[in-house]
Formats: sequence, structure tokens, C-alpha cells
Amino acid sequence: MKLRFLGIDEGLQQLHLIDTATQDVIWTLDLKDYPLARDMQRLDEERVLVGYDHGYFELEWRSGRVLADCRLWREVTAVHRRADGCTLVTGMNLDGRNGVNVLTLDAQGTLLNTAYRDGDYVRLMRVTPQGTYLLCTNDHIKETTPELVELRRFSAPGFEHAWKAERLADGSTIVSAGYGAFMAVFNQEAKLVRRFGAAGEVPQAVAPFFYATFSFLPDGQLLVANWQGHGPDNGHKGAQLLQFDTQDQLVDSWSAPQRISSLQGLLLV
Repeated sequence: MKLRFLGIDEGLQQLHLIDTATQDVIWTLDLKDYPLARDMQRLDEERVLVGYDHGYFELEWRSGRVLADCRLWREVTAVHRRADGCTLVTGMNLDGRNGVNVLTLDAQGTLLNTAYRDGDYVRLMRVTPQGTYLLCTNDHIKETTPELVELRRFSAPGFEHAWKAERLADGSTIVSAGYGAFMAVFNQEAKLVRRFGAAGEVPQAVAPFFYATFSFLPDGQLLVANWQGHGPDNGHKGAQLLQFDTQDQLVDSWSAPQRISSLQGLLLV
């Protein structure tokens, strides 16, 4: 496996720039001031947006230097910068109503809109090409309007703390199942059409535990972070980064147990 990526080590609360070809950790950012960082988005050639419990910060990805920080809330779980410069902030109880929120901030950080719906759990949120939202809500994914009105849902046996959903070019939706430790693909009618990567389908040494963030390589192959638990000393428990080909077969894996305890977030750079 030869790639360079930003990796959130949730177990040790660190963010690294990693080169797997050389096994080098190019830089490390201690996340003690940015707790529970979960989400990352490439903004341009130089900057990355990182969401964490209190808000989000912008990072110069080549150096690891924090450029700007917005910390206004608690229980932020996802962030997304739109093409018009607005930032979407997703989380729990961000407006004091004890539900799920997606806030829209303009380019200067001024609150433009607060969307709310009942709920007690949300993780990553993704915007589809159709302008709808995919919200990971534990045992299912809700597809909603920007005002969080539910349009449909995606669910599969084994979803537990489902982590991320993404709409693909053919209209299907791919989901990482969290503690289910598999990947699931749904068709345009929200019907489960295939699942892969589960225990028994990969070598025992992989030790699927919690499938978290995933990302596609330019050739369509899939990278998946196989998180192994909270705290230190989890890196030896299983393969930390998995690579599946376009036929859903595991073709490679990578780990750095001497440096990483539990890989949760990844962003190719």
C-alpha cells in the first residue's frame, strides 16, 4: 500500500500525516485542544477542514499547522464546507433542544439557519449530489431534506453506531456499519444489495471490529479505517487500514501499531 493520508488516531487523540510507502509519520498534531475530532474534508490544495466536539478548525495539511479555529458548541460530530463558502455543522443539542441539528454558517461564521429533528444519536453527515443529507443515526441512515425532514432510510442487520454514508455516482449508497464491522451497499430504492468485509470474509488477522471512515482511491478501490477501541495499546489487535478492490475483495492492509492505537478518521491527500 503506497499512499499518503491524514489519519485520526482516536485511541491516542492524535492527528498524523502518514506515508505508508515509507512508514513515516511526517507530522503529528496532539488533539488535546480539539477533543473527539471525527470528520475531515479537503478544502483546496493547502487546507483541510477538521470537525471536533466543540466545532471545527482549518489545517494546513502539509505542515500540520492550525490556521483557524471555531469552537462554539458541544457534541459536534460532522462538518462540511459547501462550494458557496457556507459551513454545515452537524451534532447533538447544538441549539439547546436535545435533538439532532445541522447548522448553516456563512463564510464569516454567522449563523444563517438551524435545522432540527428529534433524535438521540448522530455521527457523520454527508451531502448528496441531489442536495439531500445522509445522517448516520446508529442502526440506520436517514436521508433528509436540508430541514431534516426524513425522505427514506437505509438499514441492515448488524448496523450499530453506523459511521458514514456516501452517495455514489450510480445512485447507490455505501455505508460503514460501525460495530457491525462490514460495508453495505444499497440501491436507489434503499434496498441492501451487497455487504462485504465482515469477519469470516477476510483473514482472521484483520480482526474486523468497527468500520469507521472510508475513502475511495482514484481507481475505485476502497480504503476503510478498522477502529479497534478507545485508549492506548489497541494497534496490535488488528489491521488498521484495509483496502478492497472494485469486486469487494480485500487486497491489502496496513498498520503501524508502534505509533497508532486506533485509526478512526482518514483523508487522502
